[in-house]
Amino acid sequence: MRPGEVWEVAFRAANPGVWMNHCHNLAHADQGMALHLRYEGVTSPFHGGHGG
Repeated sequence: MRPGEVWEVAFRAANPGVWMNHCHNLAHADQGMALHLRYEGVTSPFHGGHGG
């Protein structure tokens, strides 16, 4: 993706949970090219953030 570019993604949400979508270039993911998708009413015991 280029700066300012917007993409729309369609998918089948058939497995409830908390999902992380990210760029497989880890430097990009570290810079914020990631998102958490969650379903209403579904929670996770895990918390995101930077350690160390």
